Amino acid sequence: MIKIVLMMLFVAVITLCGYLHADQKPDDREALAGLSSAKVIFDVRVADQEKLVFNLKLINETYEGLLSQGIKPKMVIAFRGPGVKLLSSGVIDEEALSLVRDLKKKGVRIEVCSVATRVFKVDNSSLIPEVILVGNVFNSFIGYQNRGYALIAIN
Repeated sequence: MIKIVLMMLFVAVITLCGYLHADQKPDDREALAGLSSAKVIFDVRVADQEKLVFNLKLINETYEGLLSQGIKPKMVIAFRGPGVKLLSSGVIDEEALSLVRDLKKKGVRIEVCSVATRVFKVDNSSLIPEVILVGNVFNSFIGYQNRGYALIAIN
């Protein structure tokens, strides 16, 4: 009998915790307190279209989330690694291209590392026009972080 009562009590507590958690709403106020703008550089190293689309959507959602909370985003997306192949005309899929164009219209700077294009044998002239070819995104990371940009790695 005690086991049954304890089991019922356990189930009740678990159920109550589920209800309490379900009522919780997302809240970024603590992290964003006192900010009027936020600077970030994304280190993007994804190697397939599905991950590229997922992460571009996430970056866009982050941009919109900051705006909706009164924060002006200043963003740079820096591509390196094998994912630079995905940014060529004829390779990038329509959804990813649409997301890149939307982010660019919002003022997001989108860089591609020429070291990576050389290593992964991407013809720089095949890159979509929405991206900016830079010498080395490591230099971008150094420069932007020294100017107060947060670095977020996306693999």
